[in-house]
Amino acid sequence: SGEVDKLEKDNFEEVNKMAHVFDVSWLTKRCLKFYKAEVLKFENNSYEEMLFACEIASRANYNLKDSKYVSCFVKNVAFSGNGKFVFLHRYMAGFAEISKRRIDMSLAIAADNLNIISNCLVTYISFNLKCKGLDENSLYMLQKLDVQKFSRTFRSELNELSDFLAALSEDSECAEMKAVVEKFVKNKRIKTEESSSSKEDLEVDENTEDVQDSDGEDCKDVANQTEEIE
Repeated sequence: SGEVDKLEKDNFEEVNKMAHVFDVSWLTKRCLKFYKAEVLKFENNSYEEMLFACEIASRANYNLKDSKYVSCFVKNVAFSGNGKFVFLHRYMAGFAEISKRRIDMSLAIAADNLNIISNCLVTYISFNLKCKGLDENSLYMLQKLDVQKFSRTFRSELNELSDFLAALSEDSECAEMKAVVEKFVKNKRIKTEESSSSKEDLEVDENTEDVQDSDGEDCKDVANQTEEIE
């Protein structure tokens, strides 16, 4: 109980893991409150502080199957200006080597701003892969992209990405790449048509998207404005 009484950033993840493994509900709630009150309280709005909180959320989602930490991070870290782009650019650096967990977290942070993901992906394919194909992480990200959300927020960027990938796939002999790109392009066409025919329904659905924790308490009680990422 000493560790619980002295819940700190250094031991937080270990205590949270124990709480989940032994299904101690009061302790899991306390850990979530600590995360919102302390871990998401950035003193300097630095990249390192944000990365620390981001990785805790990502690991909780991946290892503990607890998505509330990702929801809290996404809802409470408010990026100003091009802050989200700057953060994701650094977070996805060395794209070929990053984990699938980090790719999933990048998509969660991007949220409706999937144009950021598209820009990073096209840049990576063009400059790192020299437009010679798609590697494992590129294929994974394409399969995880929410085409419906992309089509209703940045349709022209989605069309550009689709055309770029189709042209790339045309000259490729990789069956997996052709299959993934073909599915992506097909989904793009279907979702774009659906978005055009039921725009009002989609707007209603978008307004009702609100992630809540197990107590019905949402994660909006902590607000961080990142003016600059140092």
